[in-house]
Amino acid sequence: MNIKRFLGHNLALKLVSLFLAIILWFYVAGEQNEDLEKRATLNIEPPPGMVISSRSTNKADVLFRGPKNRLSLISSDIAVYYKIEDIEKPGKCSFAISPKGIDIPSGVKVVSIKPSTVTVSLDRLVSKWLPIKANIKGKVGQGYRIATDKVKLNPNASLIEGPEKLLRNLEFIYTSPIKVTGYTKSFIQRVSLQPLIKGQLPSLDIIEVTVPIEEDFVNRDFKDVPLNFLLSSAKHFPVRCSTSTIDITLTGCRHNLDKITNKDILAFADVTDLNPGRYELPVNIKLPPNVFLLSDIPFVKITIEEAP
Repeated sequence: MNIKRFLGHNLALKLVSLFLAIILWFYVAGEQNEDLEKRATLNIEPPPGMVISSRSTNKADVLFRGPKNRLSLISSDIAVYYKIEDIEKPGKCSFAISPKGIDIPSGVKVVSIKPSTVTVSLDRLVSKWLPIKANIKGKVGQGYRIATDKVKLNPNASLIEGPEKLLRNLEFIYTSPIKVTGYTKSFIQRVSLQPLIKGQLPSLDIIEVTVPIEEDFVNRDFKDVPLNFLLSSAKHFPVRCSTSTIDITLTGCRHNLDKITNKDILAFADVTDLNPGRYELPVNIKLPPNVFLLSDIPFVKITIEEAP
């Protein structure tokens, strides 16, 4: 019998056999035991009236064994549950993690849990009203600043539950981080409170934080600003002065001060109504818009001589 006739003989029966063989292969492959290790979160329930203030670990590595098709049913965010019982006083306690605290598919078993023992510190659960502070992170855009005295929180205090030892000396609580990097305008953001204990979930309290951002005022010294005199057109007395320039300090937004030079500042002493004699006079200073004199008004000594 040639190959062509052989392949064509009982073709339907051959195809059914092939199909069944494939199904059987997948079934056998799926039933073979394999190992799978997953990182699990430890969910530990403290006794009534107590809280966990610290723990040796928040995670455990769990090794499972079972058929491949059953292992695939294990959740990606698997958790290990344990309820602490028969503990009446605060302090440290240790317990072994049991496979009974893990929800797994049928046909799968837990081979090992690492670490197998967890140590926690228990404290009394108390409550306390605490002021809230905004936890601002980052730097605003160049030339701007946060007006920290104008930051508003609503509400500005919260009733916090937590370990007695921790709350006893705690004077305030922070919000979750508020990122301000690159901001140049004020904004309002709703955030939760930062957990008291690392690893705990954030509080369900929502705080509305108003972050005011304004242009950054800087100070800049201007040296040797030319000093002028405002003279009367009707009088022509010679005027002598102890100095021909003054030094002043200005304040204002950075981008405004960057544009100013000594030529933009008009400094003069007004001698229009003075007769000959010696005087100590304040210097009048005219500045460009949106900048201000920070230093004290300078005084100069002037001598007005008799007309020749």
